[in-house]
Amino acid sequence: MQVLTREQIYERIKRLPPEEQAAVASAVLERYGEALQTEKFKPYQFDPEKYIQDFLGWQPWSGTNDKPGQIQIMDAYTLALRQQFERRDFEHGRIAEADLVYWKPNQTIKNYIRVEAGHTTGKTKTESGLVNHFLDCFAPSTVLMYGPSQDSLKDNLWQELQVDRGSNEDLPGRMLDSMEIRIGPNHFAKCRVTSNAHGKGTTRIQGKHGEYLMFVLDEAEGIPDFVFEAIDSMTSGGISVVLMVANPQTRTSKFHKMKEVANVRSFRMSCLHHPNVRQGKEVVPGAVRRHYVEMMVDKHCAIVEKHNEDDHTFELEFPVTAKKRECPAGTVFLPNAEFLFRVLGKAPKNISDKTAIPVGRFESACERVPQPDEDDKTWARLGVDVSRFGKDYGTLYVRYAGAVKRAAQFLKQDSNEYFRVVKETCEQLAQNGVKSLHIRVDGGGGFGGGLIDKLNIEIELRELFEDFEVFEVHFQSAPSDQKSYDDLITEMMFEAAETIKGIAILDAPETLEADLCEREYKTVNRKGKDKKKIESKDIFRDRLKRSPDDGDGFCLAVAPDKCFSKAAVSVGEAGRVVAAPTSNPLDALFRKVKQS
Repeated sequence: MQVLTREQIYERIKRLPPEEQAAVASAVLERYGEALQTEKFKPYQFDPEKYIQDFLGWQPWSGTNDKPGQIQIMDAYTLALRQQFERRDFEHGRIAEADLVYWKPNQTIKNYIRVEAGHTTGKTKTESGLVNHFLDCFAPSTVLMYGPSQDSLKDNLWQELQVDRGSNEDLPGRMLDSMEIRIGPNHFAKCRVTSNAHGKGTTRIQGKHGEYLMFVLDEAEGIPDFVFEAIDSMTSGGISVVLMVANPQTRTSKFHKMKEVANVRSFRMSCLHHPNVRQGKEVVPGAVRRHYVEMMVDKHCAIVEKHNEDDHTFELEFPVTAKKRECPAGTVFLPNAEFLFRVLGKAPKNISDKTAIPVGRFESACERVPQPDEDDKTWARLGVDVSRFGKDYGTLYVRYAGAVKRAAQFLKQDSNEYFRVVKETCEQLAQNGVKSLHIRVDGGGGFGGGLIDKLNIEIELRELFEDFEVFEVHFQSAPSDQKSYDDLITEMMFEAAETIKGIAILDAPETLEADLCEREYKTVNRKGKDKKKIESKDIFRDRLKRSPDDGDGFCLAVAPDKCFSKAAVSVGEAGRVVAAPTSNPLDALFRKVKQS
C-alpha cells in the first residue's frame, strides 16, 4: 500500500472536481487531523498582511502609531499571538526566560483589540482578513462572530467574508447558508446572535474552550454585556484573540468602557487619516473618499478661531469649501455629534452641560505625555478613597511629576492593608526626592479613621519629608470657595477639571472616565445665591450601579491645596466642618526629636 505524504494528499484533493473537494477534504481532516492545513499556512501564522495579499488578494492600508490604519491593528493582533505562544512555551519549559523576545513574566497580554472607526474606513474588511487568517493559520481553531442582529451580521461581516472566501479555491472548507465556515468537526467559524432570555444568555454561550479561539464582536456597541462576560470566561486558557469593532455613538456601552481594561488595546480609525482622503484619490478601492469628508464638514462643522480640546476641534491638511466660504488647510473646525462618530470615529458626549469634566479633556489628559519641571518632582499628593459598602472598592491615587495614576485598589475594609500600601508609596516618593507630601483621606462615615490614626503615629514616615500633612476629608463639608460651590466634593470636581488641562492621566482604570465625565451637577439656590452642586454618591450609584470610587480617589489626589483648610477647625456658611489636617498627638514630640 502506497503511503502518501500530506502534501500529496492535498494535491490529490485539489485535482478533484470542485463540488467534491470540500467533502473529501472534510473527511480527510476528520480522519487525519489538521496537519495538512497547518503545513500549508504555517509560514503565514505571524504575518497576516502577507496572508491577505497572497490568499485574499487585497492590501491592508497603513497609518501611523497615533493615526492607525488596518496594518497597525493587524500588528497588535500579531503581537498578542506571539506573546501568547511565547508565554505558553515558557510555562511548559520549552524556552528559558533569557530567550524571551515578545513577552516577559507578569506582563499583561493585550489580546483584546478594540477598534473605533469612522464610516467606510475598512473596519469590516479588517475583521474579514483576520477571521480568515486565524481560521486558516491555526488548526483546529474556532472563530465565533457576534452581532446585534442576524441582519446586521449578514449584511456586514458575513458579506465581506463571502467576498474574500466564497469562491476562493485556495482556502479550505465550505461556506454554509447558516453563516458558518466549516473545515472540520472541531474547526469552524460561525456567526451567532444571542438573546438574554430569562437572564441565561451568558450560560448559553459559555462552554467553548479550545486551543485556538477567536471572538469577533461586529458593531460591538449594540452587543449586550452578557456576551462580553461569557467571552471573558472562555478566554481563560489556550491561545485567544478578541476583536471588538464599532462605529461609536454612545459612551455608556460596554464596548466604550472596555477601553480602560488592562488587557485591551484600543485603536481609532478616522476618515481624516485614510489614504483616499489624505491623497484625494481612490488609493484603497471602495473606501471613504475626500468628497464625503468635505460634505460632512460643510453640514456638521462650525468654523472657529482656535482649538479647544474639550470640543474635539480639528483641522484638515487640504482646503475645503464650507459654510459658503473657502477654507484653507489649517482652518479650525468644531464638529457636532454626527461628525464625531461618522467621520472621526469618536463617541459623542452623552450628557451636555451637566458635568464638570468634559470627555474630550479627559481623553486628552490620558494621551498626554508628562512633562514635569524640577519643582514638580519635589512634591506629591495622595488621595485615598476608603470603601464603605460590600461592593465598593477603596482606591489610592498619586499625583506626582506632572501625572496622576491609580497606585492601588483595595477590595476590603482593612486598615492595616491600606496603611501598608500607603506607607510603601510614601517611602518610594521620598526616595524619588519628594519633600512635600499631603495625604487626603476620605473621612465620610468614619471608615478612614483607622488609616488616619496609623499615619498620625508613624514618626519615621513623617521624618522622611519636610512638609507632611494628613487630611481627613468630608466631601459634604463647606468648600473654600463658598460663593461658587455648595460643598467640598463639588469644588474638588471642578478644580480637578482645571488640573487635568495640564497633567497626564496614566493607565486610567475602566471606571474612571464615567466617574469623572458622567457625574452630573445642578445649580442650587442658597439664600438667593446660585451655586453648583455635584450629584450625591447615592444618585450616581442608582444610575451606574456602583460607587464612584475611582473618581473620588482621583479628585482627592489632584484637587489643589487651597481646597483643604489649614485651620484645625473651620465652619462654612452651611455650618459644615471643612476638611482639615488631622491633629497628631505626637507632633510636639516629633519636633523635639527632629531638633535634637
